[in-house]
Amino acid sequence: MTRPPEDDPRETPPAHVTRLAAVAAVPRRHRPADALVAHIVDEALADLLAGDGPIRGVVVGPSGSGKSATLRGLRAVLRSRGVSVTAGPRPHSAHAVVIDDADGLDADEARALLDLAADQTTAIVIAHRPGPAPHVQLLAAELEKSRPPVLLGEVDDAAVTAAADIHRACAEGIVRLTDGVTWLALIAADAHHEAECAGPADHHSLSRRLRAHIAHRLDSLDADVRSAIEALCVFAPAEISRLDPPRISWDEAIAAGYAAGLLSQNGRPPVAVRDAVRTLLPPHRLTELVARAMVDAEAGHERWGGPASDSLGARLAARGDRERLTEPTRAIALYREAVAAGADPVPLAGRYGVAAMNAGDVEGAAACFDDILSHPDHPALADAVDATHAIWAARGSLQATAGALLPPASPVSAARTALAQLGVGERPEPAGRTAARPRDTLSIASAALASAVRDSLGHDTERAVDDLVHASELYSLTHSDFPLVEPPAVVAALAALGSGRPAVASAVLDAAIQAGQAGPWARRRLLLWRAWTHIHGAQPDDARSILDRLAAEGGAATPRDRLIAAACETALARRYANTATLMGVFRDASQHLLRQRFDLYLHPLLGELMLAAARVGAASAHLHMREAQATLDRLGNPPLWTPLLHWSGVQHGILTNRPELLVPHARALLAAAPHSGFAAQLAEAGRIWTEVLAGRVDTMAVEAAAHALARDGMAWDGARLAAHGAARSSDRPSYTQLLACARELHPRQLLQPEADRPEPFGDTGDGTLLSAREVEVARLVLQGRTYVEIGQTLFISPRTAEHHIARIRRRLDATSRSDLLTKLHHALGAQPPSDKEGVA
Repeated sequence: MTRPPEDDPRETPPAHVTRLAAVAAVPRRHRPADALVAHIVDEALADLLAGDGPIRGVVVGPSGSGKSATLRGLRAVLRSRGVSVTAGPRPHSAHAVVIDDADGLDADEARALLDLAADQTTAIVIAHRPGPAPHVQLLAAELEKSRPPVLLGEVDDAAVTAAADIHRACAEGIVRLTDGVTWLALIAADAHHEAECAGPADHHSLSRRLRAHIAHRLDSLDADVRSAIEALCVFAPAEISRLDPPRISWDEAIAAGYAAGLLSQNGRPPVAVRDAVRTLLPPHRLTELVARAMVDAEAGHERWGGPASDSLGARLAARGDRERLTEPTRAIALYREAVAAGADPVPLAGRYGVAAMNAGDVEGAAACFDDILSHPDHPALADAVDATHAIWAARGSLQATAGALLPPASPVSAARTALAQLGVGERPEPAGRTAARPRDTLSIASAALASAVRDSLGHDTERAVDDLVHASELYSLTHSDFPLVEPPAVVAALAALGSGRPAVASAVLDAAIQAGQAGPWARRRLLLWRAWTHIHGAQPDDARSILDRLAAEGGAATPRDRLIAAACETALARRYANTATLMGVFRDASQHLLRQRFDLYLHPLLGELMLAAARVGAASAHLHMREAQATLDRLGNPPLWTPLLHWSGVQHGILTNRPELLVPHARALLAAAPHSGFAAQLAEAGRIWTEVLAGRVDTMAVEAAAHALARDGMAWDGARLAAHGAARSSDRPSYTQLLACARELHPRQLLQPEADRPEPFGDTGDGTLLSAREVEVARLVLQGRTYVEIGQTLFISPRTAEHHIARIRRRLDATSRSDLLTKLHHALGAQPPSDKEGVA
């Protein structure tokens, strides 16, 4: 192998190389991976350059571990010291030999370098993958006499956090996903966006982004090595011990996989590699692997997997069960392969339906379970009945199951049925006496869930919320992916919101998201309800992040999921956008008022859509409200589930300036008040609000009620109450006090990117400065807000907004409306104005 000297000044690079060098010299955007590589190189160079005397050493690491980057850094250091660098043996003492990919050295080249390395005054550094040829091992052994080898290949979460500036919880997730394998961690660090993470363990999109890179690296491997890695990713270690690899030993396969950066040294594939192989491996290839495993087992005269798994079809069905929680579409394909291989389709029918729900194919699941229901003696009949509740809920019509809910025959079925009964306004009943005694985790968790659902209709609201949270935690331990009306965490979170405990609602949803509660079908639902709790907690930026993330992920969304997303969009627009924007958002959301029915769990969304309808002057949702009230009446108006719906009714009466509409809702809150402190707070706030609208402003009472709303997770409503009180105050001190209260409670998040948020002063470009408040007003002017809307957004009076705009006109010397808009766009870096934009 001939290696030209790298620093030979006689060599003139070709023109295309010069052009490439010019392109490379252009500054690039800083990437987290660049910082992490720099950290790896710094650590490695510190070891290589430690001590006195010639620089001699070995850098060892699998593919993509940073060997080449380390040697590039070493060459730069040596050149800065006046030392020429060569890639082959040179007799001149001023040269250092630095060789990358020493694995490629032939025996003669390695022998020449070994002779050179025998002189301890020679500076020589080589880099190679683990397990090189014997002649390279001899050279490495000689160099390791000077200093220990520099070992690369893994990074830890501390390095990812410090070097790449990634949150520690996310760095831990990246390391778990990649097993710290350097090249995977580098790609993950670049692909990672903290805004996409719903929780420390939630890196679903990141795993998907790594698949193409892993597939590319797998394609570059020898077929036997690749087949062995696929087997290591598909089968458990106990199964691997009974399986012969294809034409090479397991030790050879593991060594090759480790050198390629696809396996750990002990042969364990990183989670990202395992998931990529399981996702990308075609079902027919998996069938071949399973069939070969069974042949190997038979050759060894032992049952591989036990009597229940003798057939290939049964093996494939069992593999489908394992894949269903992570890759439901793949599980469906495996179930089909299993039937084609001779598996009995009858017991697979229910499992196929669950997989279809996990994949977002509601109608496919419905067809499967409908077929089961048409056979009264089908072994999965009870599961099909339970799944029907979830299917109709996903379609947005849970009420279609009302009156057709059968008595549950087991604790598991009792929990599923209880969720459906509560949703349609039927009181859940305990499981029948013939029900099996709870033993396994699913039975125990289901019994706890059914009991908590029943108790949520009682008067002890605090205990009911605690029991629902506990039942949710237990259900997460079951790892069950059976479809439900709502995941248990959603029921607990809605109950927590209904008792004025928003922190509990957020915590129970976060825990469920992290645990993957209820399987793939529930992930989108849990995230959507988490967005709703963010809105409830006056955190619009966090809600927007989740909604944008789900939209970017794509995938099938059920009508129920689309309703929740539309309600979230409407809530954001009603609170933080102008009327024109709200009208557009509500136009898209209003279809749900026509197409869907609102069960108990959807009542908060119904209230939001009703208020938005009143705001834009659209037809209201009185029919849905009457149906919702009928649902609560059938349940006996439980104090845990009534407050939020009736608070929406109170707000509707206030918004439409029709006090007669809020009276029945105020009475309902008063009726619930003896058993719900939250209902009592809402009843008192509603009373004070009506006093304010009548012109009777008790400053201390308004401020106390506003703060009470904020403590119960309704800061936005509290700020509005204080702002209304300020606007109707007759004396200046009361106005100032309540306006300060409104500003204090106003959400800190502004629902806009950090880079767009107002700086302390805005430079118009000609030296004129706008104050921070004027920048805020100017941005709202560019959005087309009226004086009233600007005042409502910033909690100032419309007249004050008008004064701010007048001062902005004078500062910018604007001579007309269009001139003002043009200058504001120029000053604030916005897009050119359109004819639809205007100043209030």
